[in-house]
Amino acid sequence: MNFRLFIVLTLINYSLLAQEINLQLRDSLSGEPIPFATVMTNFGENAISNEEGVFRLIRETSFVPEDSLFISCMGFKPFGEAIQQLSDSLLLLSPKAIKLNAVILSQNNLSAIEVIKKARERVKDKYDLSITKKTFFLRESFDQRWVQRDLKVKKATIKEFKQAFWDSLFKSIPVKDDWHTESYGALYGDWSDERQKLVLKRAVELADTINEKGYDQIENKITSVLDENVKENSYFKFKSGIFSTKVDRNEVIEQESDSTSINIKKEKEEKEFPEEEAFHRGRKNRLKELFNSLIKRDRLDITILNKSHLYDYEIINFTYVAGVAVYIIRFQPNGKKGKYKGKLYIEAEQYSLIQMEYENVRSIRDFSLLGLSFNAYGRKLQLKFDRFQGDKYQLQYLNIETKFRTGIDRPVKIIEKNKFVKGRRKQNELSGKIHFKLDQKSSVTLVVFDSEKVNEKAFESLQETKVFTPAKRDSYDPNFWEGYTIMEPNKAIKAFSAN
Repeated sequence: MNFRLFIVLTLINYSLLAQEINLQLRDSLSGEPIPFATVMTNFGENAISNEEGVFRLIRETSFVPEDSLFISCMGFKPFGEAIQQLSDSLLLLSPKAIKLNAVILSQNNLSAIEVIKKARERVKDKYDLSITKKTFFLRESFDQRWVQRDLKVKKATIKEFKQAFWDSLFKSIPVKDDWHTESYGALYGDWSDERQKLVLKRAVELADTINEKGYDQIENKITSVLDENVKENSYFKFKSGIFSTKVDRNEVIEQESDSTSINIKKEKEEKEFPEEEAFHRGRKNRLKELFNSLIKRDRLDITILNKSHLYDYEIINFTYVAGVAVYIIRFQPNGKKGKYKGKLYIEAEQYSLIQMEYENVRSIRDFSLLGLSFNAYGRKLQLKFDRFQGDKYQLQYLNIETKFRTGIDRPVKIIEKNKFVKGRRKQNELSGKIHFKLDQKSSVTLVVFDSEKVNEKAFESLQETKVFTPAKRDSYDPNFWEGYTIMEPNKAIKAFSAN
């Protein structure tokens, strides 16, 4: 059953199913999807469209004739309709072309850079930095692709480590690998790093467990060869160009060793943070990173605003969103130090930044030294603030996508030494040259569906769900989030499956 037919049947049979609808937004002129549009209802359930313009709404009870949805998006006319009047899975929004408002602009008579400067001021007056409960959905994705992976052996005194072993080993590494994690819950706290409490309600990890086992088998093969061929009390000297380090034998083959502080530290950390707590800690740290990347110490911590001297700004339009007057400002680098181009949306009453989108025009970081390379060559960001039910803005949506490439192209030498064996200390040697190239992409999406104030006493007494085990799937399960309002997955996630 295709997507459109499914939605039509859902809408027709709302008296039976009637708790969930899936819709897609498109530009009525261009036909292009409309991402990141705000969707609100009169029964308290809100949503935001994903990068493909798709969103989902859920009602705990059956839809009634009074139930309506309202859609707003920069550059488009507002849309409002009773849900029962919808007869298609596709909603077309009409572009809203508004010329610069001469009255407002002449009253303020501000240049683009003056608007930018005002956007940095009085952050406490514009944004809700108090303790709030933020109902959220967090999705994090990561995928990687090997471009090159080989070791050219020059010398190997352990017969199992000849060229054929390494060729076979690297061929067994999956060329492509990806994983996704999705979490739903409530984050309590302000915008500081210390005052945050997380209550997770539901989460899932999508990962290729077959590939995970494949990596384990690779480690086991190397460990097994070392375990059978190297002597007790041996240590390894790793050399690569001018760099070298010494590692205990037992560290390499992952056996217990009371004499190594590294193993003791690792064992202590595992005891302190078991797996069922690690997921909660990881999600909490990620959320703190995202919030702290925007507002820190009661200031907007956004490069485009704080390093305005690196960019040229131009007011390109003036529009209204939900009755709020908004400047649309385009920016681009004015020299080699600026790295991004995009648009800022700043409301004209208090000069609050309410939306931002940008992408890089040059590498974020490009490093190459002695055969090691790292190039962060892609970065996109979409950001939206909303007032929800209050009078100050709160984060509603944040999406960050980063692409980077790592490489190793240098000689390597591994020498086994043992001072307790008679004769020379050198026991075995493996030398050659490593050629690694790996493309990786990470994406994190945070949607805040609602925000409400929490008093100090309630916050202090709140207990976190520190122990939380997410569900694990090796393919996308369309029923996992049934009954939950989330950011709809894109096609890549829906197609995820471990074959």
